[in-house]
Amino acid sequence: MAGFFFKFLLASSAFLPALSALLPESIATSVVHKDVAIVGGGASGSYAAIRLKEDYGKSIVLIEKEEALGGHVNTFTDPSTGKPVDFGVNVFNDWGPARAFFERMNVSVGAPVRPLLTSQYMDFKTGIPVAYTPASFADIIPAFNRFYAAVAPLESMMLPGYFNFPPPSQIPADLLIPFGEFIKKYQLETAVNLIFESTGLGVGDMVNTLTIWVLATFNTPMIGAFIGLYGTLTPTSGRNIELYEAVAARLASDVRYRSSIIQTTRSASGNVTLWVKNHATHAITLVKAKKLLLAIPPTLSNLAPFSPDLQELSVLSKFEYSTVHGGLITHPSLPVQSSLVNIPGSAILPNGSTDYTVLPKPPLFNVRYDSIGGNSTLFRVLMVGQHGTSTSVAQNRVKEDLNRLVAQGTLPAPTPAGAQVQVKAWADHGPMHARVSKWELQHGFMQKLYALQGRRSTWWTGGAFSVNFQAVLWAFDDELLPRLVAGL
Repeated sequence: MAGFFFKFLLASSAFLPALSALLPESIATSVVHKDVAIVGGGASGSYAAIRLKEDYGKSIVLIEKEEALGGHVNTFTDPSTGKPVDFGVNVFNDWGPARAFFERMNVSVGAPVRPLLTSQYMDFKTGIPVAYTPASFADIIPAFNRFYAAVAPLESMMLPGYFNFPPPSQIPADLLIPFGEFIKKYQLETAVNLIFESTGLGVGDMVNTLTIWVLATFNTPMIGAFIGLYGTLTPTSGRNIELYEAVAARLASDVRYRSSIIQTTRSASGNVTLWVKNHATHAITLVKAKKLLLAIPPTLSNLAPFSPDLQELSVLSKFEYSTVHGGLITHPSLPVQSSLVNIPGSAILPNGSTDYTVLPKPPLFNVRYDSIGGNSTLFRVLMVGQHGTSTSVAQNRVKEDLNRLVAQGTLPAPTPAGAQVQVKAWADHGPMHARVSKWELQHGFMQKLYALQGRRSTWWTGGAFSVNFQAVLWAFDDELLPRLVAGL
């Protein structure tokens, strides 16, 4: 079987680059020499760039495909009120280096301000209201306390990364069971909906996903925030993107925006060459660096320009991902100051009680329509789909779900008649929540993954090597960067 796998890799152009001649260096219009080249300007890449430049005194270049830094942080200005609205990352965990990083960037922070919304429960697949009774906080808080007690002993294995993850024979059994079994074992039923609606939804079918990957979406900083052990924070400006604007100003010309890698050579001897193409001018810059830090999801398509070798491919090809989309929409049928929550009708049992473990499932679902509060007509939507779910598919599902709710009379008919959903802002957060099977974990996947660090002068950061939380990713960089700079 292994032999077939490697033959498949060798034969498939989707996995290995064509064996054509390299682009010549002479096609570049300029050449840049740096200690470290960083690819990806989200949470991990931006933080690493600041630390490498300012704390370690290294010359860097940060290559970002978009027009701005920030990755999953998205801020929109509501034209009806002039107020900012965050529709990507909503809050930051006050954990690890988070508060210090904001202070360093001279961005003032405070406790998040959340609008008071009225929740309504309905099945988006049928369009019918659901007689759902949420658990009381008197039942939810003890469940979160049990959750924290069960997970806290595992924290050092998973946060801020898997540096201390045990060998296969010593992996705690709780990490390898479906989360539904973990819920029953620790009597977490009343906490399930909050876990799911906050961040657990990212894995898709949360109840049937391995507990290790659910904990990657809802870990001790998140659990602790619900029981008062940790806090959350946001910029006092109400603009989460302010942090990354400050990073961009500090890095200045060390960032190459709207640029992509079209070819790379990497060696074990500390020589990396990147052919970097600007999307607007099409000019190619040759970046020569001693080390490369990849801060992008290690999907096979993302890795193609980096000529991955068989060891890298044999590990990174095992990942599966979700695709997460966030957006802001308007529609006259949506009631302001409300949260319309997607609850499957089957969550209500024949005796009228609620099964809190029945949740929306893949391949694609909309979690809720959330008013941003006040008199604004803007609503946040959060779509979770399988890897590769496009923006058009995700937006169409938002529109289909809402039309179904109107057709069933759950929401009023729009005025004017025939009014359609208007998308005001949208962000495709791409592949997230990387995960592998139980079998892979039992056969040393984590050790194989971390063995890639430093090979071919390449280092790896981001959610696939840690988790998709800003503060934890920054803490991961704090662990990784001393290893990267050794010998520079």
